[in-house]
Amino acid sequence: MKKGASVAAALVVLAMMVSFMAKPGQAITCQQVDVALSSCVSYLTGNTAEPSQGCCNGVSSIKQNTPTRTDRQTACQCVKDAASKISSLKDDAAQQLPAKCKVQINVPISKTVDCGR
Repeated sequence: MKKGASVAAALVVLAMMVSFMAKPGQAITCQQVDVALSSCVSYLTGNTAEPSQGCCNGVSSIKQNTPTRTDRQTACQCVKDAASKISSLKDDAAQQLPAKCKVQINVPISKTVDCGR
């Protein structure tokens, strides 16, 4: 790969990482949650038995970017909305995802959770 191309690729990856990170005092967005959990779809639909490292990194990122109750409620609703669009999502797998990734997260991953509590 040419030096210019590798620098461009690195900048794209960096831009994606920065776009996911919530800025202090700014709520997490559904786009950030979707990006964080996009690599979890294979596990959540039962196509793989274990979540990938990328998936677990996304779960960890959600935890890091939801320090307040409002952030967690927002992320919860984003997850719930995204989950409802995946008809083959296994709700048991979704609920077990944080434990499988060994991340204690205060954002439930489920189609049926009440995000208001």
